[in-house]
Amino acid sequence: MKVLKSLSVILIGILFGASVAFGQGMGQQQMPDLPTSADVSDEELTQFVKTIADIEPIQMEAQAEIEEAVEEEELDFERFQQLMMAMQNPQMADQVEMSDEEQQKIQSIQPKLQEIQMSAEEEIIAMIEDNGLNVERYQAIMMGAQQDQELMTRLQTELETMDG
Repeated sequence: MKVLKSLSVILIGILFGASVAFGQGMGQQQMPDLPTSADVSDEELTQFVKTIADIEPIQMEAQAEIEEAVEEEELDFERFQQLMMAMQNPQMADQVEMSDEEQQKIQSIQPKLQEIQMSAEEEIIAMIEDNGLNVERYQAIMMGAQQDQELMTRLQTELETMDG
């Protein structure tokens, strides 16, 4: 269970990393060389894992606020997620029918969702910096762990140590 929780935190971190990268206009630029296990010290890895743990409550609160906002629009949350994925993925859009009413609800809720996301991102960035990292390094380690199995293994071990 703890490993599953850790992996879900990693996934959330990856999603956050991507959203911040695109929010800062980095999406158009080529990513720098990603760090490997050899490039990340034990101290930096500990900072990184502490940051993941510190960010989790912020993400959970944002998720709860999003769910509440969706329910206020009288839209089922699972259906909302399905619609949002279809809107972001043209190949899925053909498979998901969206009613005019659902489309209006999605448009109505967008400003509130953006507000929640921006607020959470500001808190997450502050937390990353409070833990002695910068956003770029945090993202690089996160993406490096996806590419370098040894770094991922070290990250998972550190997460399990922290959970235990």
